[in-house]
Amino acid sequence: MLRHFGVALASLTILSGCLGTGGGFALPRSAPEQIRVANKEVLIAGPKGFCIDPTETRDEGDSAFVLLGSCAAIANSRSKPHPKVPAILTATVSRKSTNPPITDSMPTLTDFFTTKAGRAALSRDGNADTVEVVKTLDRDGIFYIRARDSSSDTLAGAADEYWRALFDVNGRIVSASVFGLRERPIDSEKGFEVLQGFTNRIRTQNTSEPDKTVAENKPRIPFFKRVYKRKPE
Repeated sequence: MLRHFGVALASLTILSGCLGTGGGFALPRSAPEQIRVANKEVLIAGPKGFCIDPTETRDEGDSAFVLLGSCAAIANSRSKPHPKVPAILTATVSRKSTNPPITDSMPTLTDFFTTKAGRAALSRDGNADTVEVVKTLDRDGIFYIRARDSSSDTLAGAADEYWRALFDVNGRIVSASVFGLRERPIDSEKGFEVLQGFTNRIRTQNTSEPDKTVAENKPRIPFFKRVYKRKPE
């Protein structure tokens, strides 16, 4: 069973590797509050003040990686909201599989993440030696990990220490993470609080009726083309 966890979690890590934080544009840009991914079967949304960064989101059809940050920063607009806690959020959605769900695997997960394979699955560059598992716990069907990753592929601008949650959504494993900013770190308690809000929002959105205002992950017309688009004669 532990080997199955290694394969599933490694696939989550591969999707999220080597991504930055978008690199600011001078013009305002899209900053949707939520997005439907993984064949539109999973809706990802963050706590208040967090928006999707379309430039760093990857939807590979049956799996996906979504990055969220301050709505004001992503939209490059002071009129947009910003979160109370400065952080970077990520959500990775696995492919559907026949592996046991997270809810049935809680007793083995702590043991798994103390192994070299478990720490490698948490590492952004796949190197177990760069990861230290600080704490694990489970609550309400969600498995939480507090870890430190010193790998060279750490998310640009993010602190080494972070919280991650693993839980089930529509037959898939969702991995949700909260990173403090390297220049403005957040303490463990506050990071865990943000992660709980993030996981609760995802679970709630995926057990309710679909929101017609959800942003689809499709190409958008650049801002300057929308503004200067020629009117029909």
